[in-house]
Order: sequence, then C-alpha cells, then structure tokens
Amino acid sequence: MIEDSTCYKNQLVVVVSGDSSTRALLRNRLETMGFSVLEFEHGRDVLQRETSEWTAVCLDLELDDMGGMDVLRHLRARDALLPILGIAADRDIDAAVQAVRLGAYDSVTKPLDGQRVIQSLREAARYRRESWRSQPPTQMGAEEKLMGCLVGQSAPMRALVRQLRRVLEAEVPVCIFGETGTGKELVARAIHEQGARARGPLVAVNCAAFSESLLESELFGHDRGAFTGAFATHKGCFEQAQGGTLFLDEVGEMSASTQVRFLRTLQERTIRRVGGTTELRVDVRIIAATHRDLLAEVKAGRFREDLYYRLAVFPLRVPPLRERASDIPLFINHFLRKSGGSDKGRPSRVTHEVVEALLRYYWPGNVRELENVLHRAALSCDGPQIELAHLPAELRALVLPAIPKGLPSAREVMAEPLLEMDAVVPIRELERREILKALAVTNGSVTKAARLLGLGRATLYRRLGELNLSAALDAHSGGYPQQVGEPGREEGRPARGE
Repeated sequence: MIEDSTCYKNQLVVVVSGDSSTRALLRNRLETMGFSVLEFEHGRDVLQRETSEWTAVCLDLELDDMGGMDVLRHLRARDALLPILGIAADRDIDAAVQAVRLGAYDSVTKPLDGQRVIQSLREAARYRRESWRSQPPTQMGAEEKLMGCLVGQSAPMRALVRQLRRVLEAEVPVCIFGETGTGKELVARAIHEQGARARGPLVAVNCAAFSESLLESELFGHDRGAFTGAFATHKGCFEQAQGGTLFLDEVGEMSASTQVRFLRTLQERTIRRVGGTTELRVDVRIIAATHRDLLAEVKAGRFREDLYYRLAVFPLRVPPLRERASDIPLFINHFLRKSGGSDKGRPSRVTHEVVEALLRYYWPGNVRELENVLHRAALSCDGPQIELAHLPAELRALVLPAIPKGLPSAREVMAEPLLEMDAVVPIRELERREILKALAVTNGSVTKAARLLGLGRATLYRRLGELNLSAALDAHSGGYPQQVGEPGREEGRPARGE
C-alpha cells in the first residue's frame, strides 16, 4: 500500500546534523513522504527556535558545536511531547540506547536504513497529532479569547498563550518579564479577564512612578493624620483590589523598606495602613512585571531573594517585537483600526514599501514604538493610504537605495597623504586613487580620463564597476549610466548634448 504524501502536508520535520550527506539523505526521504524539512548544522541554532509547530526532530548525536545528547535533553526540557529520532554513529548501539533512555522517541544508527527511518517518522507523526488532539477543547477556545487582546499569531506568542492557560485558574503569583513596550500590562489584563477573578477589580500601579513614602501609601493606604496632608483615610491598592487582581508594574523599582512590607503582605495576606494599628486581611491575586533582570538585581543586593521567589512562582517572558516580526502586519491592521481607519478621511491601509520598512526595523521600543510610529504616520497622511513619505527618515532609509557619495574634488584627491617610500600598497588601491584623480581633474569626463590613464573608454567603465566607483561617477556628473559597460544613455535620461 502506497501512503498518500498529502497526509503529511504542512507538517514540519527538523533535521539536525553536521554531516551534509546525512541531511541530504533525510531531506530526500522526508520530502518524498510529503513533509516540509528544516535543516540545522549546529545544535545551538536549533535550540534558539520555538518547537511548538514541529512534528518531529531527526537529531544526529555527533555534532561539532555541542553534544547531541545535550541537545536532546534541552529539547525534551522545552517540549516533552516532541518526538525525537536519535541518529547514532556507525553501529554505536550504546549511544542509540542512551538516547532512548534520555527521552528520544526512537533511535537509529548509521548507515541509515531508509525504511526504518520512514517507519519511525510515520509513528512519530501519528504520536504528535494525537498529542495535539488530546488538548481539551476549552483550552483551544481560551487561546482565541486571549489572542483577542494579545495581538499576534507568531510562534513565540502562541507559546506565551499556552503558558497563560496554565495560570488562568491557579492562584499562584505571576511575574512577567520583558523589555519596555512589549505589552506586559496586556498580558496581566489577559490573565485577570480570563481567570477566576474576572468579576473582581483589576488595579494597576507603576512602582517607578512614586517615591518610597508615596508608594507605601499608594499600596497599603493610610489613616487620617498619618502624615502632613493626610486629612482623610485612604484605601490603598491592596484594599481597592479586594477579590480581584493587583498588578504591580516595574516591581524591580521598589525600595528596600517597601520590599520588606510587601514580602510580609505576601506571607501573611494582611496589610496595615500607614499610620494605622489594625491588621486588615486582603484577598488579591498578585501579578508583577519588570523590564529588569531580577536575578541579577538579587545578586547585586538590590532586590530581596526571598521576595523574588515569592513573586516569580510562575515567570512569564513576553518576547520583544524583533523576535515576532511576523506579527507586524497584524499590528498594522490593529493600530489603524484603533486610530479610526474606518472613519472617512483616515488612512486604512499602508503600501508594501511601508510594510517592508517596518519589518526591517529593529524596534528597540517594541510594540509601543510601533504604535507611536503608525499613529504619527496616520496623522501626517491626508489620503486613505500611508506612504513611505509618512514614516520617519530612519525607517525610510531601510528600504531606499543608498545615496552615493560624489567624487572628491581635485584638491581633495591631491590632499590625500603621500605614501611612504617603503610602504607597500595594494595595486587595487593605487589604481583607485589614480582613477579618482583622473576623473577629478577632467571634471568627470570618462573619455578624457581614459585618455589620461592610457585606457580604452570601455575598459575604464569596467574598472569603475569593479572598484565600486560607477555610482559615485553617476552622482558626480549627472550624465553617466550606472550600468558599467553600457556607455550609452540610461532609460529616460538624455545623452550629453541632447
């Protein structure tokens, strides 16, 4: 019975091997079966990828950069249900057995038995499909709801959403790590709105926005007369969030004394207002967030270790925008709708050049910076479509051809430092200087420069291209073609004298 290759369509098998012949053999077999194939030569490269969409991994246990067994253990630690086919050295049965003991789905030895590999991968694909189907339907629905506020369909975002599902109903403290502008507060809001405390309040406080004394009053409240200006009793954020969720943004900015009070609240589930004497019981879920590396802060003595382990019971990392660039088109649509793109006179789409520029940018400010750029572009745009001209200059430069520098003047060429008598200079550099000098003194005339240099005109054009000087010549003279070897006119540009 011949198996229909379409049954493996859109299923991805990853091949990791430093041996090009092994990769080629496996690719040929896998593509014949209908799989898509992704190849890696080094183990460190495969460990930088998200594995959730992979059907299986063919892992050579002999790699150049790190041990194959170590790669196997890392992959198993990330995705316990990912089938891994270990490939041991020539008839190294011990290594093959060790791979299975470490969690490989199956193992084979070299030289590879094609039929054995195919049969193993068929079973692995079936196992992977069953593990995907075994997820409860309610979980799949939860992902759709979460994606309603967390824009994106990239692998890093889907991985984040899967982690979120695990903490929705749990009452453990969550600490969200991520760079500024990645959307940590949206993640906290998703946990609250989809979790068991959705009917309760969500209170957010930025710990970096208050001084030490004001932050304690903001969090724990104060009694009347606690300090100058305290004319009435004030309920703090813990009391305001009773029965709901308290989101502490930039928790790494807390002072040492506030950390002590906060730790006691986490342990005892009680607070005492500033200037008060009564212990008040609180029932809130704590979600913290920070752009800092809290473990590094702990080692530096700026953050309490016991508080860190109380807060980071379930740590979450929000990926920066540069790691999820495939989500940028979705963000474009989302932010244009948010800024009123459906209203008359407001832009509702962007050009392909704009998308390309946004995809090429590094985005140090992450999603917040992207939103600001699109909002500014929409305000600058008078029509229904955002053009490249509406973007900042640094983004336009990413897709526009570089503006070539003009040729130096004869004075600048003559001013170049003279070479020492004993200096050895590459002939290419000497040729470049003499050509530039000839062009400078002839005011960009290729014909006259070629005559001075004792070269043919076509030969000089060819050397201009080889030395990357043709673009500079075109910018300098305004009348020479950029295509070397074609001394005629450019399309749409008149020749000299026309």
